[in-house]
Amino acid sequence: METQAVKGANTKEQILQAACRLIHRQGFNSTSLDAILRESGVGKGNFYYHFKSKDELGHAVLDRLALWTQEQVGREVFRGDEDPIAEIFGLFDFIVDMQRETGCVGGCPLGNLALELSDIHDGFRRRIEEILTMWQNQISETLTRAQAKGQLARNVHSQRVAEFIIAGIEGGILLAKARKDISVLEGCLDELKKYLRMHIVS
Repeated sequence: METQAVKGANTKEQILQAACRLIHRQGFNSTSLDAILRESGVGKGNFYYHFKSKDELGHAVLDRLALWTQEQVGREVFRGDEDPIAEIFGLFDFIVDMQRETGCVGGCPLGNLALELSDIHDGFRRRIEEILTMWQNQISETLTRAQAKGQLARNVHSQRVAEFIIAGIEGGILLAKARKDISVLEGCLDELKKYLRMHIVS
């Protein structure tokens, strides 16, 4: 029984990883179930054992993105250090490094899905909104810590600035993807750094 459980978990993970790869490259609507099965090497019967539909798989992909955000970005960037502003700047550097590694191919998986699905699938839109809100809250909390430590001016509206930062990141990634030029993203995030420095308490 334990071996069967492990095998089932591995099969589900194969499907999920294949779906993440294909949807990132091609989008949700352009990725067929048959393509996911070919990529994963899993039969249709095994697919429907783990997922009732392609939409359910899509939600699992979004859940995987949310988990990655919490674990990877949390571990690499938001560690609760003594310098919250350095954490925000570290986030910018982390994003640039990620996009440089891919050669600006693919862009942001979450941003891609938001552009593709928000107007046509409200269930996906709500889940994407939840993940973006999680990002926003993390950045906002970090800015609020910076204010509490006397690093950042008290008149900075942390939630609005966090939203502005997310918009700058996503917009910069989109432009860099379209132009296949990492310097576009670097320039956008440098401007965000300049904006924040204007509100740093010297």
